[in-house]
Amino acid sequence: MIFSRSIKNYRILGLYIILLTPIPVYFYLGLKNRLGPDPVKFLEHKYGELALIFLILTLSITPLLKIFKVNLIKYRRCFGLVTFYYVFSHILIYLIFDIGLSLDLLVSDLKKRYYIIAGFISFMLLVPLAVTSSDKAVKRLSPKTWKRLHKLVFIALSLSIIHFILLSKTWTIELLTYTLATMIILLLRIKYKKYRLIFFNIFNS
Repeated sequence: MIFSRSIKNYRILGLYIILLTPIPVYFYLGLKNRLGPDPVKFLEHKYGELALIFLILTLSITPLLKIFKVNLIKYRRCFGLVTFYYVFSHILIYLIFDIGLSLDLLVSDLKKRYYIIAGFISFMLLVPLAVTSSDKAVKRLSPKTWKRLHKLVFIALSLSIIHFILLSKTWTIELLTYTLATMIILLLRIKYKKYRLIFFNIFNS
């Protein structure tokens, strides 16, 4: 039993390493000026795009289980934390290399650039979710409180896609795909919640 658990832990660790490898690889390529004429912009966009992809994948796990019976629940925490690491890398590139840790520039951007406002709020919503992602946090908060807190992820997803739409100058195939995926996830969430309420009212009438 302990042996099998160790194998499982090593597999999850291996998955983390594989999924997070692009962070140092892209950063190294940026240092070597191999990311085009504007490596900072490339890193910002790439880390942010990968964060959105993993956020969508994380929130697709439950619908995949309910609709197609594909069980990836054991990877949900991994995907969620990987999402946060990409978001954090995205933010760091912006703060350090884009605005040079200037508080004045940050405040200025937050006042006049709506896509930064949406992205910043999304990041702030993801912070408590990442901090409370462990089993100990679930026990400390109680499962009910933990579930309520982690519903913020749907607001974070909505703000993330708004951030991406406002930042993009044209509607690319990628942007259309991310937007459609986000809409499907949110609509499925509303649909399942509606059916649960109907079921509850029938059996308690």
